[in-house]
Amino acid sequence: MQISDRRQALDRRQVLDRRLRSRFRVKVPFSLKNSSQEVAGTTRNISILGISAFTNAPIDMTQPVQCILKLPAGDHPVTVSGTIIRCEQLPESQPEGSYEIGVFFKEFQDRGDVALQRFLQQVGSEEEQAIKAGYIVLKQRLAARRRRKRLETLRKRRRQLARMRRKRLAEKKRSAPKGRSKEKRPRTTPSGPKAPEQGS
Repeated sequence: MQISDRRQALDRRQVLDRRLRSRFRVKVPFSLKNSSQEVAGTTRNISILGISAFTNAPIDMTQPVQCILKLPAGDHPVTVSGTIIRCEQLPESQPEGSYEIGVFFKEFQDRGDVALQRFLQQVGSEEEQAIKAGYIVLKQRLAARRRRKRLETLRKRRRQLARMRRKRLAEKKRSAPKGRSKEKRPRTTPSGPKAPEQGS
């Protein structure tokens, strides 16, 4: 095998490993059963390797468990054996439960891994579509915000130009020379011919 082929195979393996380890935030009802207990709850997130979930009661971490995931969309429940790797009481009770547990999957029954992978792929596709739709909406909002900002800048510039024009006009009026005022001449009454002087 050539070096390029090895790199491609390694890249494919890494992509597959990332997909297997990807956790999807999805709520699915489930139940756990060991030799002496049975608890039910709701998942917090799911991967092909296990679940993080909420329950209303603790469960023994020393015993293996059988986990039954009730997938939506009419799929058959997925049954898988596993081990409890975490069981912690929450400081504040959540609507989903008072305990947070972690289950590591070991062995699926009746090709449950195939059904779970198909379900997770569907969830991942829906999340991707939602992200793309949200990105489109975000781009539209940013474009609208930029348009509003450009319009506001243009209006502000127009107001500034109008103020500058008014200011120049006012300065021009103040600095214009005033016209000479016409001198008022004394008004004279027309005098007739002088009367002859009479001798004394």
